[in-house]
Amino acid sequence: MYLATFKFNNKIFIGLKLGDNLFRLDKTYTYFTEKLSPIWLKDMLSLIEREDILSELKELNEKLQSIITDPDKYNELSKKDIIYKVSDVQIAAPILNPHKLICIGLNYKDHCLEQNITIPKNPILFSKFNTAIIGYGDNIIRPRQTEQLDFEGELAFVIGKKGKNIPIEDAMDYIFGYTICNDVSARDIQFSDKQWLRGKSFDTFAPMGPFLVTKDEIEDPHNLNIKVTLNKNTMQDSNTKNMIFNIPYLVNFISNVFPLVPGDVVTTGTPNGVGVFRNPPVFLKEGDKITIEVEKLGILQNTVIMEK
Repeated sequence: MYLATFKFNNKIFIGLKLGDNLFRLDKTYTYFTEKLSPIWLKDMLSLIEREDILSELKELNEKLQSIITDPDKYNELSKKDIIYKVSDVQIAAPILNPHKLICIGLNYKDHCLEQNITIPKNPILFSKFNTAIIGYGDNIIRPRQTEQLDFEGELAFVIGKKGKNIPIEDAMDYIFGYTICNDVSARDIQFSDKQWLRGKSFDTFAPMGPFLVTKDEIEDPHNLNIKVTLNKNTMQDSNTKNMIFNIPYLVNFISNVFPLVPGDVVTTGTPNGVGVFRNPPVFLKEGDKITIEVEKLGILQNTVIMEK
């Protein structure tokens, strides 16, 4: 299932995507149950926090499949603002308010080699703040403080239930789904600070989306093509099978430090080809369009503008 947070008439809703149709979940719930929309449909985080929501969504998804093929029902729901065309709404980041946005550094061997550094023995953890999150089509703002704005295309996974000290063999049970993230980085600040938080947490430095894809849609998250294009030039072209530390290992490693809770987002690192390590380096400038495509997850695209 493909879930979305979207804006329509300056209001934010969550929806379930079927083809190029988007079902607004709060009104869909009311339509089928004749009850008021519950509080857990107010945003994506609340939905994820609901126990056994994946099974409920699967049942709903099956009901909605029949509506798409029934012109009368489709028109009825469309008139009631229950169904929208994806092209008629603004897709936002799937989760606007995760409890934690946890990032993994140096998790692809080729990314380590392009820097001529030793492959880490343990995952490298850092974080971004929620204020950095933007969605598909939103602008990445290049701050006045940096001359070296860079991109990093990444697969991200979203936690579906709370756990601490999660065993590797159970780790995948804690995954809710997957999305795409761009770990935008101010390299001059990142490297001068000798730690990564400030250089990676400016406003708009965490583009995410376009959808939250539930785990049942992805047979193997460790075999997904990932491609990053800057304007019309391919910059990164790899596969998630090249990760050094896989998702179960990351879930175990992170949860041995602090608990993971529903709605936590974990980005899994980037492959080689980022701008700073190219010869000559390539940094983002005003008007640049950065596109990240991860197999089965969709396309995340954003344009760079200068800070005013």
